[in-house]
Amino acid sequence: MKILVIATWYPHEENPAEAPFNAEHVEAIRGQGHEVRVVHVRLGTTLAMPAALLDEWEGTPVRRVLADPKRPLTVVAAERLLHKEMAWADMVHTMAFSSILAALPAWGARTVVGRGRPWVHTEHWNGVVNPASVSPRWEKLSWIRKVLCFPHIVTGVTGQLATEMQKFARPNAARVVPCVVKGRGAVAPTSFATPLRLVAVGGLIERKRPLTTIKTVAWLREQGLEVYLTWVGEGPQRAECEALISELKLNDQITLAGSVRPAEVAKHLSAADLFFLPTAQENFFTSAAEALAAGRAVVATRVGGFSDYADDSNSRLVDEATPEVLGEAVMSAVAAFEHVSAEDLAAPIRARFSPEAIGRLFDEAYTAALARA
Repeated sequence: MKILVIATWYPHEENPAEAPFNAEHVEAIRGQGHEVRVVHVRLGTTLAMPAALLDEWEGTPVRRVLADPKRPLTVVAAERLLHKEMAWADMVHTMAFSSILAALPAWGARTVVGRGRPWVHTEHWNGVVNPASVSPRWEKLSWIRKVLCFPHIVTGVTGQLATEMQKFARPNAARVVPCVVKGRGAVAPTSFATPLRLVAVGGLIERKRPLTTIKTVAWLREQGLEVYLTWVGEGPQRAECEALISELKLNDQITLAGSVRPAEVAKHLSAADLFFLPTAQENFFTSAAEALAAGRAVVATRVGGFSDYADDSNSRLVDEATPEVLGEAVMSAVAAFEHVSAEDLAAPIRARFSPEAIGRLFDEAYTAALARA
């Protein structure tokens, strides 16, 4: 089939770390033999418009268009483009909640005149499950989730997310299609030598709790455990993190690596003994799943649907985000997993979340959408 993917977040040369999970879902769909085009709709001007308006990302053609509500003509132009691209497609597939809002006018206009298309929507965002975790403003506006009633099928990357989406969707429309988790090369064995090497992957933002992570490293040092932490990711709390690292005299024990391409993330995971991120809210928690696919056990807070796959067999999850509780969880993970084969940790995750497995789930979603359209 011809699949038109509409996404308000998508990787580009200036920021390859912008929603890589969308591109990985596209790869899984293409792997099933479908022809895919992507329209990346940049809503507003909070984020800069990518320089290349027409390019390819990992072999998929991507057209990028601005839709700024403060400049109505850009919105009109974007809707015209989507209307035209929908005429080409057999299936419309939106990714990310705001993409529904971008696609709805063009899809609705075509549907009214009998030229609509089956529509599948895929959601990754924690704001759908827990609006309060995003902002007080979104909590007040979260009634907008009612637009989930328009797609014929909606998919969430966790069971928790799919259950929440079903409250707003068409009857029996919600299903689980997880994120793709790639096994990038052979699984490297862990060493659990001195120092213990921890890795965190995520933005330097309040929700990811980088300051708590840094304080936990300090607590572990106080207990006599030598630890080295690499944080992969960028964000507005970098200066605050750097100041805390200096204050706690952890400059030789923590590296803030910044934003890197997925292949570099994989190298950082393989160099670590454990993945450690005491995040405040997640859905699928892709970085944790990628760590498990690299054979690295996870230490995290129990705050989202990733308990679909993270359990005592491969992780240590805690309910309190204090340095003491988190530090004890790290030490518990060392005791539990230092003699467990990294390959044994990785194999179930690699099979369950492979591009082929996820592609088959999307095919099932497309079949269901076609039957409902």
